[in-house]
Amino acid sequence: MKSILLHVADDPGFEGRLQAALDLARAFSGHLHGLQPRRIPAYFGADAAGFGAGAALVAELIDQEAKLAQALRERLEARLAHEDVPFTIAEAVGEPAEMLIQAASLQDLVVMSLAKAGHAPQAAVPEVVVRADTPVLAIPQGHMGFDPGRPALVAWKPTVESAKAVRAAVPLLARAASVTILVVDPGDETDLPPTEAARYLSRHGVRAEMAVRQSGSMKVADTLIAAARELEAGVLVMGAYSRSRTIQFLMGGVTRDFLEQAPLPLFMVH
Repeated sequence: MKSILLHVADDPGFEGRLQAALDLARAFSGHLHGLQPRRIPAYFGADAAGFGAGAALVAELIDQEAKLAQALRERLEARLAHEDVPFTIAEAVGEPAEMLIQAASLQDLVVMSLAKAGHAPQAAVPEVVVRADTPVLAIPQGHMGFDPGRPALVAWKPTVESAKAVRAAVPLLARAASVTILVVDPGDETDLPPTEAARYLSRHGVRAEMAVRQSGSMKVADTLIAAARELEAGVLVMGAYSRSRTIQFLMGGVTRDFLEQAPLPLFMVH
């Protein structure tokens, strides 16, 4: 993981994900690339062309926003100059998620923040996870930094998404103090059993333990969270959205539950 893309924005989660990105860049001797997406209101074009009475006001607001964004970049550049990590900072004008997806093409990992309950994020993790080919490390609000040496928990299902997540997470799992592959409510997993995931990891020098749990009256997400706490895990590796996002929204799902309540960083791949 030599190239780490960081979502730069002045929001409550920024400090936590910045520290996580720095920790990863140090651990892997990598490069940190900060991207600051900035929206332009859709109505600005019409107003600027003289079709709205508020054209001057809109232009002034956008100019103020641009100055605030520049000030944030300058503060961040001054701060990173004193860190032992090579970095670049760039600005992009457009929808934040779209800009991050485009920038992720030649990156190894995207570091973002999970939304706080009741708050809309500047860039939605689900959209980036689903549309980018690059793994996303989503940091919960209030969580500071990332320790790759802590135990890692892999949430396993017999799906392509789970397999992709395990493959992408090998560099992280290789540094973890321990790796546990957990299956919740096992069913017919003859096509892609967790033993295959453990065997794959072993070829990369990663020794993984396997565990099985029944959710019982709990949600699957709650069962995984309980296991993560018992293991003192520093990251949960999971495939995201093995069902369609529409079904997940209407019926719920493990991915959606985790995005709403995860207490630890999530390494996700779709």
